[in-house]
Parts: sequence; structure tokens; C-alpha cells
Amino acid sequence: MDDLGLVSIITPTYNCAQYIGETIDTVISQTYINWEMIIVDDCSSDDTDKIVSKYQKRDSRIKYYRLANNSGAAVARTVAMRLASGKYIAFLDSDDWIKDESLSLLYDEAVKHHADVVMGNMWLCHQDGSMDKPFKCISNGSIKELLSGKESFIELVKTCFYLPMPFKYIYNRKYLHKIQARFEEGIMHEDELWCPIVLCQAERMVITNIEFYYYRQNEESVMHTTSLARRLKSLFQVTEGLIKFSDQFVSSKTSVDLRSWWYVNILRLYSMAFTLLPNIKDSSYIVHKHYLDRFWRNCGQMIPESIQRCRNYYYKAEAGLKEYTDWRVSDWVAGVDCQIKAGKKVMLVFNTINGEDLQLKIEDVPVDWVITTDRKYFQQATIVVFHLPTLHYELENDLDKLEGQTWVSWHLESEKDDPGINDPEISELFDLLISDPQDSEGEQHPLLRLCRNYVNNG
Repeated sequence: MDDLGLVSIITPTYNCAQYIGETIDTVISQTYINWEMIIVDDCSSDDTDKIVSKYQKRDSRIKYYRLANNSGAAVARTVAMRLASGKYIAFLDSDDWIKDESLSLLYDEAVKHHADVVMGNMWLCHQDGSMDKPFKCISNGSIKELLSGKESFIELVKTCFYLPMPFKYIYNRKYLHKIQARFEEGIMHEDELWCPIVLCQAERMVITNIEFYYYRQNEESVMHTTSLARRLKSLFQVTEGLIKFSDQFVSSKTSVDLRSWWYVNILRLYSMAFTLLPNIKDSSYIVHKHYLDRFWRNCGQMIPESIQRCRNYYYKAEAGLKEYTDWRVSDWVAGVDCQIKAGKKVMLVFNTINGEDLQLKIEDVPVDWVITTDRKYFQQATIVVFHLPTLHYELENDLDKLEGQTWVSWHLESEKDDPGINDPEISELFDLLISDPQDSEGEQHPLLRLCRNYVNNG
């Protein structure tokens, strides 16, 4: 075989000495012999390098590179892609393995159809040695063999055969170079970003039922042991990346089918993220609600077949969001053990009306503000709001205004109902007067309006 038939197998690894030998053995056993295996070590501290070195002495097709710093699988894959010289690229994780005829079968399909991408099937292997049935790509021949990447993505999502796993495919290297494909660094779930972006730009894609990949379900992997906070942050980063891509690629000029199933996939990710949200006591994530609502609003423009899927994912996300906002209402806005993060501006509502809840919709609070009734934050407060009719009782201890603070009086009463609201001795204490009722005739809550206008109006 000539060099044009070379297949580059990319294997990122980190502390996988237990399995790396088995993985390499399955590559050496391939019936297709024109390959190179590029192993990029993400600074393993075990014997990975020693094991790989032994194989290198036996087979010159095995190449080993060690990163200078621990940077994650995304960086390792991207580095390996730059080093690859094959006509086609395949990904093989360092604890997985492939069938002996895998490369031969996939390469033949790629050449036969001049494909940018070829997709096969995988087995899910558990630690007890058991295996699940292969994840079939095609059900009863319902998907055509050769499609554009857009068509393939639609069919895979629509038929629930879509799995965002880069190792289920082989790729034309020139195609990846053309679209400047790369794995997003520093995040988890980077495969969720890579796969739809790479697949949808392919001009020619082959979907097969070739069962070739064995994926080891490792409960001790980074994905299972990492903090929920990191996973949640990464999921939102992925959705932001897909939204940015969709604004450029999945435009109004794109077929309604592609937009429909693209939004289904994004809502699937949001359902995953918002399900985790109640476990993360971080109020900043509420900013993502407007994205969720955006895609939900767009459902009305989608094809009927996709709407139910969108609805299911949205309701799942909404349930997590409700649990999350319930926490925020009780612990963040109402000021019960709230934590003020650096960079946040604080509005302290010193005394509420008859001690009642503020009744704010928490998602409406600007992300750079905290509205609290917790008086321990008086020293940090940018704005202090007082309910004027009960002010006499609240200021019995001669509370002193701090330098730089804005004091606001807030009342719902008219001068007729409460003549004392214009008492000069009281009025001179305040920088601003709010006299309109909360939530009047659907208008914005005065405290929220105060937050938004503060910067402009000083």
C-alpha cells in the first residue's frame, strides 16, 4: 500500500498503564497494515511511558509524545492531529480496543464513497466483563448509506442513534484541516461540541453498521470522578459553543429539518445541565435561562416530529430550574445564609413590608447584583432600601450611613394615608425616593428597576 492509504490512529492517554498494552495490541493485530499510532501522553505518573517504549522497540509505526504540562484529552488529541500524516484519522482511547478488521472495513468504505466521515458501531463494555448490545446506527435500513453531514446528523438525532463520540468515526484528514477542526481545551464534554460541528460540515458521510469499537465503561474515569461544578460549567460552555456555531451555520436559510434537530440536541444538553443545577449552589448560572427559553420559543417554528422531543427535554430542564430557583428564592434573595461573591453589587432591603417576602422573580435579578434582606451585609451594601412607614422602628439605634452608600426610601402609601412620609427629618436621610407599588399593572418591580438604572443614574 502507498502512503496515500495511511491511517493515523490517535490515542490520548493519562495514567492508563493498566490498559494501554491491550489497546496497542489490538492496533498491531489489524489486518490493515498501513497505519501509524500516535500516542500523546498527558503527563502520566504511572508506567505508561515504559510500556509504550517496549512496543516502540518492536514496531516503528508506534509513535510516542509526552506533553510538557498536564492539559487534558482535548489538547492531547489536537496535538496528535497536527502530528498525523495519514489520509484518514481515527481516534482510539487508551483503555478501549478495536476488532482486527476494523481499519480495513472502515477504510474501504471511505475510499469507495470518497467520504469525509465514516461512522461505525460500538460495544459498551463494563468492568465486570459484560457487554451491551452494539449501538446500532441503522435500524432496518432506515438510513441511507451515503448522505451529506447535515442529512446524517438529522437522521441520527431523529432516530435516536446519535452518539457524540469521536471514536465512532474515521475522518478524512484534509477535511478536518479544511474546517479547522479542534477539540475545545479545558472543558469536559468536549465531544458534544466536536461531533455536531464536524459532522454537519461534511459534504459526504457514510453511515455503516460495522461493529468495530469496544468502549470500556470506566467508573473511575475523569468523567465519573470530577466535581459536579466542573461538569456543569463545561456543559454550559458546550451549549454556548453550539449556539455560537448555530448562529453562523444553522441560520434561517438552513433547512427547517436541520434547525429542528439541532435545537433538539441543544435542549438535550440543557436538560442534562439543568438537572445538575439544583446540586450547585451558584447563582450565576441563572443567566443561562434565557438561552433555554430562546430555544423553547423557537419550537413553534420546528417540524412537528421534533416538537415533542423538544418539549420533553425542556420540561426536564425546567424541573431542575424550578428546584434551583426555589433554593435561590429561599437562600439567596431572602438572605438566608447567602454568600456574596466578589464583584457583586449588593442591595440590602433593610426592612420589608410587614416582614413579607420580596416576591421577586429571581431570574429577573441582574447577574451582577445580589438583593438580600440579610442585615449582616450592611457594610458591603451599595444600596440600602428602607420601607418608609416602619422606618421609625427600624432606626431606633441610630444606624449610620456608610461613605459611598445610597440610601433609598420605599413606600407604597400616599401622603394622605401616611403624612409622615414627607417628614423633613426623615427625608434628608435619603438619596432617592421610590413611591410606586411593586408589580403594579405588570410593571417591572421597582427594586429591579433600581438595580438596572443605578449605574446610569448614579
